[in-house]
Amino acid sequence: MSMTDVLVIGYGNPLRGDDGIGPAVAAEIDSFHFTGVRVLVVHQLTPELAADLVEVRLVVFVDAAVSAEPVKAVRLERPAPAAGVMTHATDPRATLALAWTVYGQGPEAWLVTAAGDDFGFHDGLSPIGRENTRRAREQVLGLIRGASDT
Repeated sequence: MSMTDVLVIGYGNPLRGDDGIGPAVAAEIDSFHFTGVRVLVVHQLTPELAADLVEVRLVVFVDAAVSAEPVKAVRLERPAPAAGVMTHATDPRATLALAWTVYGQGPEAWLVTAAGDDFGFHDGLSPIGRENTRRAREQVLGLIRGASDT
């Protein structure tokens, strides 16, 4: 792996309970200090992140979800060109589309979501949120390992 092979972007609002799952997973990945892995923790995805995507081979977006499935990993296919006006907040597919539209390139991309249970106004994860954070971390670690094998 080169210096910036993998980018992990954990996003969400830690002051909304389990909405902080994405940032929690990203912070845990960051604590491993992997060579070639860069981690960003943000409240929301913004168009400016498209520039970061063209510097890596793999991006893993991590977010909380309201879902019956504890953890889900979805490979994001190369998107159609971005159309319309970009707002201050986007989603992973729109961020990826913007990278391809503006820079003509983009990385392999995955979205890992972890189910949350309590999205109320408070700091800290619920027991279910903590368990699914652990599961999501393992999923992200698997993707990082896969990138280092190629």
